[in-house]
Amino acid sequence: MHKRSFPLSVPHGHPDRVALPVAGRPEFSGAAGRLRRAVELADRRARALGRPVLAWTAARIARVEPAALFAELSRATGACMLWDAPADGFGLVGAGTAWTATADGSRRFDRAGSAWQTLLKDAVGDDGVADAWGAGPVAMGGFAFTAAGPTGSEWDGYPSGTLVLPRLSVATARDASRLTLAAVVAPQDPAPRDVEGELTSFLDACATAARSGAAETDTAARGSPCLVEELPPADAWKETVRAAAAATRQGRLKKIVLARAIRMRAAGFDGARTLWRLRAAYPRCTLFAITRGARCFLGATPERLVRLRGTEVAVAAVAGSAPRGGSEEEDARLGRLLLAGAKDRLEHALVVDALRDVLAKISTAAPSTGETALLKLGNIQHLFTPLTAVLRGRRTVLELAGLLHPTPAVGGVPRAAALRWISQHERLDRGWYAGPVGWMDRCGNGEFAVAIRSALLHGTEALLFAGCGIVGDSDPDQEYAESWLKLRSILPALQGS
Repeated sequence: MHKRSFPLSVPHGHPDRVALPVAGRPEFSGAAGRLRRAVELADRRARALGRPVLAWTAARIARVEPAALFAELSRATGACMLWDAPADGFGLVGAGTAWTATADGSRRFDRAGSAWQTLLKDAVGDDGVADAWGAGPVAMGGFAFTAAGPTGSEWDGYPSGTLVLPRLSVATARDASRLTLAAVVAPQDPAPRDVEGELTSFLDACATAARSGAAETDTAARGSPCLVEELPPADAWKETVRAAAAATRQGRLKKIVLARAIRMRAAGFDGARTLWRLRAAYPRCTLFAITRGARCFLGATPERLVRLRGTEVAVAAVAGSAPRGGSEEEDARLGRLLLAGAKDRLEHALVVDALRDVLAKISTAAPSTGETALLKLGNIQHLFTPLTAVLRGRRTVLELAGLLHPTPAVGGVPRAAALRWISQHERLDRGWYAGPVGWMDRCGNGEFAVAIRSALLHGTEALLFAGCGIVGDSDPDQEYAESWLKLRSILPALQGS
């Protein structure tokens, strides 16, 4: 994990030679000028080494609302990413592509992480604000649920696994934002690139978002969305639930998570406005969005896969669900039933045990397990148990994500047998649904979440996903009703109601 970058050999106070159309925002034009000089140094280093070299710079800027910035930047590019955790007071937005790594197969996490570390090795950069959480060069991206990756054309642009270094990224903490600009220079490039010209539209979007920061209020969909189809059809999915429950009663498996999807259609869907509504409805969830051309995969997930700060690891078990009540008394009653329910407690315990077992193998001591409590969200409540540990040795957050994914909350127990069963019986291309999405900095720190409560938007269509944990006494009709409860977590945000 590389923290040091080669410094910029530029005299202090060297004036910028380019005036960008971001009047009144000297931090933007100053950062662009420093990046130009970094690119000149990186060009010489790339030619000397015979391999690509990363050039980057960072600057403190006025606080920018992550969702507002994503809305502006997504208009400027078809490659934009958002990570927004309001409860943590942190957000990260990336735009454009300075570098990307794709990987598939059983070692996809290792391969993507290794490519990232190789890129960082000879970087020319500015350490001014890079010690702040999420500042400096960050790799943002995600991974499909299965190592083989998506199979359908609906997931074009979303491979088995990918990490992207944005051309521009902004990390926002509670008090301020940090801007990072990046470019990768190849030894065969004929001349240093016009980095200021390439970044103009992105910097203008930053300036606009910094000035406004106002929430969107109009509807997320143009026209009233309608249900086109259920994937698989309801009766077929219920039959698969019966088969999964029978497999667990026979002792071959302890738990299987079955997913389903619905296809909605409208005159058009707007990802940025959908995110605004999700943020307002689920302030305790982490918002994520990854756009690829005309497609946008987004969601508001309650489930952290892993966060790494130095040697401190935090994960979360989220499994077992119940609706919210219409009154305080009804809500409390449903919560007590969830806490006491044998089926949900078993489903949850399997997740906790699996996470604890993984952490125990890589930690200095037994992981610390918090008390199981209720995680109450807009229309649903879950059983929730936090786990923490201290690493033994050095690892990256991406390595940890590879060890933990898929947890029993989205796969099953035992893992390998459950995944085979899902592959043979589920009849759904999950794509990136229930896969890890998140980010990693140049020190290996960062955070990944499980991409549930999510939808894939593409023009006039939206695919919404939900999954249910199946054990021996699961009832198909009840599981089907629970899947709709989870789908309705995101439906109102798409409908603008």
